[in-house]
Amino acid sequence: MRVVQASRRDRLAPLTGLRFAAALGILLYHYGAPLVAGLPAWVERVRVGGHVWVGLFYVLSGFVLAWAYPLPMAPAERRTFYVARFARLYPAYLLAFLLIAPFALERWQGGGPLALAKAATVATACLLLAQAWATPIARLWNPPGWSTSVVAAFYAAFPFLAARLSRLSRRGLALAALAAWTASLAFPLLYLALRPDGPVAPAALTWEEPFWLEALKFHPVARAGEFAMGVALGLLHHRGVGFGRLGSAAAVAALGAVIALLAWGGAPYLLLHNGLALPLFAIALLGLAPGGGGPARLLASPAARALGDASFALYALQEPLWRWARRLVPDDPTAAPSAAFVAGFAVFAIAVSMLVSRSLERPARRALRALLGGEREVPVRSTAGGVSRLAPAERR
Repeated sequence: MRVVQASRRDRLAPLTGLRFAAALGILLYHYGAPLVAGLPAWVERVRVGGHVWVGLFYVLSGFVLAWAYPLPMAPAERRTFYVARFARLYPAYLLAFLLIAPFALERWQGGGPLALAKAATVATACLLLAQAWATPIARLWNPPGWSTSVVAAFYAAFPFLAARLSRLSRRGLALAALAAWTASLAFPLLYLALRPDGPVAPAALTWEEPFWLEALKFHPVARAGEFAMGVALGLLHHRGVGFGRLGSAAAVAALGAVIALLAWGGAPYLLLHNGLALPLFAIALLGLAPGGGGPARLLASPAARALGDASFALYALQEPLWRWARRLVPDDPTAAPSAAFVAGFAVFAIAVSMLVSRSLERPARRALRALLGGEREVPVRSTAGGVSRLAPAERR
């Protein structure tokens, strides 16, 4: 690994395109089985291993935030940060909450006052982005929303975590990244050693999972190492650590290794789910972030960036859009969807997500910042001795 110079113009554009690729992988993980029917078995193994891309989202989030906020924040800056993060997450998340509400409420229909109280409890937890802290309810409303709840917890912790890590040397940050990866694997290894749920059949790894397994997969504490590793890597990148001209090649090799790992199918499910691929993701992020090379330029293209900007909406809205498509499109909702239906749905979901990104998320962010008093986020610049805030006159 060598040192490269950070640039003020570096906005990590290739990582925006990578974010869309990860969101598409998750979409195919959830609904893409008909598209790969009849293909070699390894293709299906890659698809069903698509849950690993959630981990890439966590690492990427920590990486980007650490690059953007490499210095400890004052209280006023923390407030600005929290307003900006809330404005980033909540518009598409709330839209997804509302769109899926008719389907979510069917679970408690006809159950009387107790069922109504349960529905209200779950809805309130989801509106507060708290459902991942009580994992039995994490997926009862909009299932992908559990991950947004986890990310909200990470955002809450970020200013304090980054302030501590920013004091470390490059060597210290590398060790912190290694420690975060170790922590990610410690939880599944502990689960496999203790078997707190008893024997778990593969069929149980769906919607009816035992308590401790759900906690392992969906609780913010169990997933925190992935985000923490991203923060350490982002600070390393901001200090100029990267792969130089070999960055794009290293990133392609790392992402290819992730796909090969999924295609193999022999990695323990829980380790793969909770962080086994993190070192490969780290190589990919450090390789792509500077923007050099063909793959990085492709991911930084205007089209890829527009798709990347819509990636959160695509993730948040996928289940509501799927439910409505299955309900409204002329097709047998009781039968398995056809490949044509899934392909059409994917195109439709991407188009809707781009529309939501442009027409809802962007204006909603501006409105929420104005309403909540959040100023525009403070950029940073590189200096000879590290980084500094831009002076007010330099802010745009």
